[in-house]
Amino acid sequence: MRRKKRLTAVLLTLCLLAAGPSAHAYTVHGYSEGLAQAEEEGKWGFANGSGEIVIPLQYRSVVSFSLGMAAVNLDGRLGVIRPDGRYLIQPEYDTLMPIGYGLYIAQRGEGWGVVSILPFQNEEGKRTQEVYPLTYAGAELGTSGGLDALVLTAEGGGKTVVPLFQLPGMLTRMGVGGSQFPLTRGRRPSFRDVKGRDWYSLWVDIAYNTGIMAGTGENLFEPDREVTVAEALQMAANMDSRYLGDDFHTTTHRSEPWYSEAVNYCLASGILSEGQFEDYGRQITRRELAQVFASTELARSLRSRNSLVRVIAAVRDVKPGEPGADAVYGLYSKGILTGVDEELSFRPDSAVTRAEAAALAARLARPEQRVDLFQ
Repeated sequence: MRRKKRLTAVLLTLCLLAAGPSAHAYTVHGYSEGLAQAEEEGKWGFANGSGEIVIPLQYRSVVSFSLGMAAVNLDGRLGVIRPDGRYLIQPEYDTLMPIGYGLYIAQRGEGWGVVSILPFQNEEGKRTQEVYPLTYAGAELGTSGGLDALVLTAEGGGKTVVPLFQLPGMLTRMGVGGSQFPLTRGRRPSFRDVKGRDWYSLWVDIAYNTGIMAGTGENLFEPDREVTVAEALQMAANMDSRYLGDDFHTTTHRSEPWYSEAVNYCLASGILSEGQFEDYGRQITRRELAQVFASTELARSLRSRNSLVRVIAAVRDVKPGEPGADAVYGLYSKGILTGVDEELSFRPDSAVTRAEAAALAARLARPEQRVDLFQ
């Protein structure tokens, strides 16, 4: 009885009036990361928190979003989309099975292999998404020495066994973007104050999964609480350390005050200059957060994907030459900042919530979530 009630609670029928005399009815299932599966007459897509269809009802089937990815079936072929509906993996496979780290076991016809949600250059200098080419007779998840492993079977019966914990390092050596911030399958938070319908649940999931942010205690995230300077520096030090592969983010820090080692790290790495902040306990502004994040080695390493000239013209509440302008423009051009409205406004002197900080951190860490502003 309890299960039936729960299913009823997450199953909603929405009737939207079309422009003409007919009406369209579609069914919306439970929300995950701000989007819900939606179905009408056997066609599936996704609806946003207001119940509006934002990814067209065109698929035979879909699965719920998890860490910013959802598998879809388009006319019998499987692919993976991100929350704006763009394909991370084109729908051209007969089988797609997630194994974590942005990787999927893939089958097309007789061939099996492993594909990545992010393209990279192979040894021949060609752009590809095939981490293991689709030339194997089989691929599956198994074990090796008691550890979860990827098992690839060749035509002749020989096996290639790769423990899953080795995959992030392998992806780093192959030059796959974001591999310093691997997506660990099944590691999603269940904070009491973050619901699947919330716009920021995606960013909280990714920031938590990649180890950049954590809860605030008692199973809470406090998405609306404003970020302090100290918290921003801790996040910046954590991201920088993970990107560079040093041990700051893996070391237990017990100094007083709690943020002193993050401050020292940021000073030593050039993220922070001496005297830049006098009070680490106050709220940080959006302008200041952009300056801090843009000074990390991670942010400096990113290429632009949006025209800087168009960004400067579009972001009207930040003026060239004023403090932090270059940092703000740079994060827009790299697909990290998207503004607070359709006009790309930045509101540089406003405070930053933990939800907003999670969005920035998630896009810095994960290339597949960065945004093309000008279509």
